Amino acid sequence: MNHRHLQDADHAAGSAGDILRLIRGSDAMSRSTLARVTGLAPSTVSLRVESLISLGLVRESGAEESRGGRRARRLELAGDQGFVAAVDIGANHVRVVLSDLTGRSLVDSDETGHAGVPVSDDPEETVEALWRRIIALADSTGLAEADFRGVAISIPAPIEYPSGRIVTPSFMPTWHEADLPGLFAAHTDSPVLVENDANLIALFESTERGRTDENQLLAVKLGTRIGCGILASGRLHRGIGGAAGEISHMEVKGVSVIPCTCGVPNCLDSVVSGGALVAKLRAQGLDAETASDVVALGARGEPLALEAIREAGARIGESLAGIVNFFNPREVVLAGSMSASLPLVAAIRAELFQKCLPLAAHDLEVRATRDPFVAGIRGATLLALDEVLAPARIDALVKDVADDLRTA
Repeated sequence: MNHRHLQDADHAAGSAGDILRLIRGSDAMSRSTLARVTGLAPSTVSLRVESLISLGLVRESGAEESRGGRRARRLELAGDQGFVAAVDIGANHVRVVLSDLTGRSLVDSDETGHAGVPVSDDPEETVEALWRRIIALADSTGLAEADFRGVAISIPAPIEYPSGRIVTPSFMPTWHEADLPGLFAAHTDSPVLVENDANLIALFESTERGRTDENQLLAVKLGTRIGCGILASGRLHRGIGGAAGEISHMEVKGVSVIPCTCGVPNCLDSVVSGGALVAKLRAQGLDAETASDVVALGARGEPLALEAIREAGARIGESLAGIVNFFNPREVVLAGSMSASLPLVAAIRAELFQKCLPLAAHDLEVRATRDPFVAGIRGATLLALDEVLAPARIDALVKDVADDLRTA
């Protein structure tokens, strides 16, 4: 079973699904505006809009500023026709957030005070626990299981595209080739998408500046492990099989302090990831259990921690410089728990601007994400919504309803 990526499927310009896409992308859409944007006859636009209203996906509210004559009613996405789940599985945490169809958060497992979802060596057991948590969270906020529309799952590992299979995950080696969409099929027929965590951060960060075809961005996840998401011309670039952005397995200067599944000697992950820094500092007698502990030690001015953090920043920046010279992005966004370390961010910036070509560095912005604990889960929500509300999916739904009416 493969529920993935109808958002990437071709759709007819001006179809009902395309009209919904335009409404989602603007807060100033009316029937007359849609007619101007699409070139469709006003009567055709009205038919499309009415079909979306009858499905409960669109409503009219307020009014646009008058251009002379009667003011047009503003169209907006209705969020109450179901909910989606976003799941963030990390090396040390599992977070589940349920949102309505506008992306408004309804309930967040991190805020409920309940025990976390256990991540088992057996992915099937974990999927069962995740499904129970999704339904329990839905029940807690008055949502019906029948209104579940889909889920996107963030994983800190390479994800085969488009199957969604997990490949050589460092965080849980027994999950190699795990098929989470197939396992979820025992519980739901709704779309199930699995995506690399750095890709989801890239997707979220693109919306922070407005989703346009001009967005060129690298999102670098700096946590227990290291990853990179690539946004090219406003779209996620996954490569042929999903391996694009796997910078964590590049060989770098330094010595491995933790094992990695890639087999590359002294890869970025094994030398300077958050997990590697934890191992290094513990070997030096410091109390560090997580990447966040490393950040805290650096913030307190612990000399050994600061030295390790700055060295890590130099190695990461050096690795990124070659990618920036090749790709020439507008932004490099640093995310994950380690991005909260000011010395790390400063060291990465310094190395990038020293090693990048002047032309590549001229318009380059290097910044930390505003909230490293939000970007990934919000990116998963966006991915789920883009799939659930994909034009091709909406067009099929409109056709099914029309066929039912004709045969009734």
